[in-house]
Amino acid sequence: MLFKVERNNSTATEEDFRPNELERHIEVYTDYSQRFYRVSRDFSKQYAHIYSARLNTFRTILEPVIREKWQQDYKILKLCQLRDKNTPCVIIGTLFKFQQLKPSILKELSDELEIIPQPTRTHFVHESDSLVLEDELQRIKLVGDSIDVHQVVTGVVCAVLGSEEEDGVFTVKDVCWAGCGMQKPLPVLPNDRYIVLVSGLNMASKEADHLFSLHLLLEWVSGMSGTLTYQEELSKIVRVIVAGGVFANYSNESSLKESDVISSACTVDTFCAAVSSVAPLDLMPGSKDPTGIMLPQKPFHYCLFPKAIEYKSFNRVSNPYECDIGGLLCLGSSGESVKDIRRYSKMDDNLEVMRKMLDWRHIAPTCPDTVPCTPCIDSDPFVIQNCPAIYFSGNSEVFATDMYEGNIGQRVRLVCVPDFCTTKTIALVNMANLDCYSMKFG
Repeated sequence: MLFKVERNNSTATEEDFRPNELERHIEVYTDYSQRFYRVSRDFSKQYAHIYSARLNTFRTILEPVIREKWQQDYKILKLCQLRDKNTPCVIIGTLFKFQQLKPSILKELSDELEIIPQPTRTHFVHESDSLVLEDELQRIKLVGDSIDVHQVVTGVVCAVLGSEEEDGVFTVKDVCWAGCGMQKPLPVLPNDRYIVLVSGLNMASKEADHLFSLHLLLEWVSGMSGTLTYQEELSKIVRVIVAGGVFANYSNESSLKESDVISSACTVDTFCAAVSSVAPLDLMPGSKDPTGIMLPQKPFHYCLFPKAIEYKSFNRVSNPYECDIGGLLCLGSSGESVKDIRRYSKMDDNLEVMRKMLDWRHIAPTCPDTVPCTPCIDSDPFVIQNCPAIYFSGNSEVFATDMYEGNIGQRVRLVCVPDFCTTKTIALVNMANLDCYSMKFG
């Protein structure tokens, strides 16, 4: 791909003002999001199927992990096989949290019953919260200091080591998580290559204070700014990923009006076409965008982008989204699951939540309990099948990044992609060394 740039400085000669054509570096790209695209949309089915499929998948994953951690010292039993009290064993099951402050439709109906309504809350953690472990047939209450009720959420599958007491509760001595799994060797690149991550463009907003920053971002990606040396660096941007919030960002709690979408559709299409003309663009939807709210979200409808779809470099992708760029596996979402886990736990840091999700080996454990998702039947599409090299979450309050290191040498670059509308900031990841930094367009 070619894009034209010009040098412009006070001491430049006539030769310096001649347009220079720099070739955009291209990396091999493969979309690995098929499991999100092919999810069944049969809403006549119950949500019990996804929990059953999730548990069956993690039984296969956890058994070798258990053997490595605890050897052959303890039997792996199902809840219905518990017979001997106070005998140590291992149970694999799904965690469920009883939470006093958890929103309930019955509580929401209290207005109609003329009862004092539940106060509006953004976090639903209470000191009385408790945990149970359940499988296909039974459930049992968990106690013990080895598992912190405030550091987990409903839907996480784990293995617990302990014993059933006389009062029928299970005392946990230790916990085994699935871990992030095997990671394929990271590629060795001779030169720098960059992936741009941006989210929360909020282009349907009637406030135009961030539009100038959007134009600066477009000029920057196009190579229309800086010296020739800097423009050569910009030619190393191999892909731009927009992680949700294209039409509306998460800070806008009001519902997106149809008239706002219609009036902004042309602007969004023009922006996407302009970016796609100079660099490959992957466009993910978010919960506030005009697409189905249930995860996994399907790509935007093509009719919204009559100009952008003319470019082969323009890709409408799912949310969550997984792809391989030059040998680096990238996985991420537009941020719904991270925000939801923060609501139902005492984890306030997005990076901490993302580390937990890798340990749990699951993108959205609270689906379908508190995050809407389609009633999957045969499999759980949110299980992390392969350990990524880059794991991102969009629409964060601020930019943040860290390196996650697994117990068998996995290295994962964690990126909290900031909301562009409020921060005017994007994230860049160097594929050569997984370094990450932010850039602000103010």
